[in-house]
Amino acid sequence: MRLRLPAGRSKMLLALHPAFALTGVADTIAGPLLPSLARAFHLSDSQSGVLLSAIFAGTAIGALLCRGNYARVMTLGLLALSASCAGLAWTARPLLYMWALCFGIGTGAAITSINLFTGRNYPERRAATLTMLNFTWSLGALLAPLAAARLLAIGSWRTVYLALAGAAALAAVVVGLTIRDREEAARETAETAGLRNLRLVALFAVFFFLEVGMESTFGAWISTYVLRATHTTVTLAAAAAAIYWSGFLVARGLSPLVLLRIRPGRLLVWALLTALGAATLLVATGSPLVLGAAILLLGAALAPVFPVALATFLDRARHSSDSRFILAFCGFGGTLFPWLVGAISASAGSLRMGLTAGPVTLLAMIALLPVLRVRESRG
Repeated sequence: MRLRLPAGRSKMLLALHPAFALTGVADTIAGPLLPSLARAFHLSDSQSGVLLSAIFAGTAIGALLCRGNYARVMTLGLLALSASCAGLAWTARPLLYMWALCFGIGTGAAITSINLFTGRNYPERRAATLTMLNFTWSLGALLAPLAAARLLAIGSWRTVYLALAGAAALAAVVVGLTIRDREEAARETAETAGLRNLRLVALFAVFFFLEVGMESTFGAWISTYVLRATHTTVTLAAAAAAIYWSGFLVARGLSPLVLLRIRPGRLLVWALLTALGAATLLVATGSPLVLGAAILLLGAALAPVFPVALATFLDRARHSSDSRFILAFCGFGGTLFPWLVGAISASAGSLRMGLTAGPVTLLAMIALLPVLRVRESRG
């Protein structure tokens, strides 16, 4: 049965999608621009790492700021993103890291507030709505390097940040005029009161820490792994990352349709089991054809995990703002796990050994599912 939303809520949802696509661009633009920034500011690899860490730290801080009226936080986050992009475009070296931190805060506040606003205001089909919204984020993430390449060809890294500043300012105006939040009453159930609510938050924080770590690890290392495993060209190895993100994007687009037929908890179980099989096949096979199929399947399997798991948490949390702790903590997984894979690879002399962290982590996530009781989620 198709669920119809009131006209006002449908308009708000339509306004959220372009704003969330913009946060997808902002969240992933640092990678494509890093070589240009390193050249312009004479950054070493270590200093470039500090720059990225400043952005990640800001993202976590921005997530922690999300409580109360999410529409207001959303608008302020987009305004902060716009101001920090303008600051980055014209900054001097001593202020670079400060502006990077502000950029992360604006991005983190916007991403988290949009997720939590959706969870609070669209409870009828929460999992499907969040999954579709995160599909839009994925589209922005996919467009980020393409847009950066185009703008770098006609200008410089400053052109990219100025364009992003203008887009964020426009999004802030649209959001400020169209998005209205509602009050949320805390739910005092046996599960969500006191220490039990703290336990629920902690368990989901660990799950999301592992999940975001997996997404980032495979996205960062797949091209290098394919290059070494198949001895192909750099161009074809780079295409492997496109296979991964294409599977990711398509699966997020189809997940809302799947969720019309099965419960979110069941989809989460099957997605993780499929991801485990694909990740195991990826590190075990030497066939380029099988490797390509495993990469596509892995991206598709991981795609619905984050939005469906977030919807599952919001179904049971005492207050939606509790999610800000989870979304702040999970960002550190995206920082730690790619480094961990590199460290294991350097120690063992094999990237294949480093990527075995993927199946091991997915096993840990599957082991958490009974504790999280995801099968009870109705979305």
